Amino acid sequence: MLADGNYLSVCAYDCPDSCGMVATCSEGRLVELEGRKDNPYTRGFICHKGRRWVRDLRGEDRLTSPLARRNGKFIPIGWDEALDMTAQAIQSAIRHHGHQSFLFYEGSGNLLMGNKIQRLLPLMLGGGTMATGSLCGSEGKVGLARSYGTVGRDQPLAALESKSILLWGRNPAENSVHFLAIVHDARRKGALLGTIDVRATPTTAISDSAWIVRPGSDLTLALYLCHEAINLHGEPQAAHEGYDAFRDACLLVSAEDAQQATGLSAEALHALVGFVTNQSPLSIWTGTGLQRTRWGANLVHVIDTLGFLLGNHGVPGGGVWFDQGDDNLLPDDFATVPGAQTRFMPRPNLGASLLEAELPVEAAMFVRGNPASQCPDAGKVLKFLEQCPFSVCLDWHMSVTARACTLVLPTTVFLERGDDYVMSYFHDLLQKTNKATEPPEGVRDELDIVRDVALRLGLPDRFTTERARLADVENDPRLTPAGPGMWRLKDAPRIQGAFHFPSRVPDVLVEPGMLRLITVHVRDYINGIDPNQARVRVLPPVASVSRELAHERCLTEGQKVTLRNALGSLDVRIHLDKSIATQTIVLPQGVEGVNLLVAPGLTPDGNSCINDSWVLLEPAL
Repeated sequence: MLADGNYLSVCAYDCPDSCGMVATCSEGRLVELEGRKDNPYTRGFICHKGRRWVRDLRGEDRLTSPLARRNGKFIPIGWDEALDMTAQAIQSAIRHHGHQSFLFYEGSGNLLMGNKIQRLLPLMLGGGTMATGSLCGSEGKVGLARSYGTVGRDQPLAALESKSILLWGRNPAENSVHFLAIVHDARRKGALLGTIDVRATPTTAISDSAWIVRPGSDLTLALYLCHEAINLHGEPQAAHEGYDAFRDACLLVSAEDAQQATGLSAEALHALVGFVTNQSPLSIWTGTGLQRTRWGANLVHVIDTLGFLLGNHGVPGGGVWFDQGDDNLLPDDFATVPGAQTRFMPRPNLGASLLEAELPVEAAMFVRGNPASQCPDAGKVLKFLEQCPFSVCLDWHMSVTARACTLVLPTTVFLERGDDYVMSYFHDLLQKTNKATEPPEGVRDELDIVRDVALRLGLPDRFTTERARLADVENDPRLTPAGPGMWRLKDAPRIQGAFHFPSRVPDVLVEPGMLRLITVHVRDYINGIDPNQARVRVLPPVASVSRELAHERCLTEGQKVTLRNALGSLDVRIHLDKSIATQTIVLPQGVEGVNLLVAPGLTPDGNSCINDSWVLLEPAL
């Protein structure tokens, strides 16, 4: 049993903060969890989502036995039977249709670097079928990279040198509390905080200025602000390419165009222009939601262009941020199999792609993912699972995907395993996990489960050797020790060479007669997963609408209505929110059923267009 005491670790949630943790273990159990004081971002505190592990690790929703579906119900079975079932089903699928009839689906349920080792299972079988494309934040990185060719990596502490901070679609008060602490420090030094969002949030409530805009209007607004920056500063002196064509495009966007698109008054728009131009250096921090559209990369590129036109690039405390670049700290040959021929399915259109695949998938394994809830057009994922002869989900509690599978295998979480690493996509620290508590009896490590399935299939044990190689990450020359089990990654500045202006400004499409569906990150969810999914939802989720729309449709607080489109329908309860634009419905991410209505479109780079979704609002039956 693990000795009593304190253990240093890191939160592996799919969250920007990547908090350093101090876990207290007593008699093999986690009894307290706090933030590391020597971590410059965590600062000794963690959010409530991290603290609830003390309760949830031994809570009533924790899975502790393999569960097999028999006659429509799950019954506990032994590990040997469960692993044999899995191996035999994969073997049968491959015998019928080849290795691509095995789907190995990975999500981002945790950000442990060692997760990559699990891909050896499909790769050693020949490649299998896997998912590609992002449901979340890749478009913003694509947009940033268009400016200089790289996303780079800088310290978010740069905000402490800003005189003005603009959060564009970013809500750190709920989703990145440690960045909020940095913002508070900057404000104490005199910085002004402004926020652009599609609704009132806890972050807009503490901002010096806030502008609530209509969803889908951000690109028009960004172009108009670039128009004003050009009028004020003219052509930049720093090296650049493509200025003339972009200037001609954005000078066509007038103040009237911006007002009509955003719903801002002339006074509010004038104040926003003053905010971005009057007090430099200005740092702009873009959020996840605004780039989850077909033109998301274009939008972030235009916002980055605004920072360049205002002279804030390369200036301490100035610039534009989304997320950090990928660091490739693992060797190029880590957990790879030469010659493997993987078939990739687009994650944002997973269900339809699986149903329409010429070569059928007859065995599916889901690790750290919940596509039956998280993927757009989730109804087709559920339909695939109904038809698939065998499916197994590895998770620590029930999810929508787990409930739809043939078999569910209970796994450990990051606090119950050690010797792995987490690199933040927000800050510059690499941190090592330590085992801080014993798992409940009957629970097994995710990698050990995958390894045992591979051994039953007669595959070589590369899992053990690759796990041993994982520690080599500590020797990367770009790392500098910053504390026990903690290293600082060398800055990789994004601002280098000539700036490339956007070459194309797309049109923003609107669906007449329909309401735009926006799904937002909220305080209780991580990676879009509702912790309440462990139980079947009873009450309809809450959908926020404007008071104007409620008056127009004769809706009342708490009223049950149905949202519908070509993909499906969902009953919701109405909440009236005076801050939301008229033709908009806002729902929290991760709630069961929400993604039944979300469009499965792809951006040109193969990522999701989640906020390009439209619905009709009808009386509930």
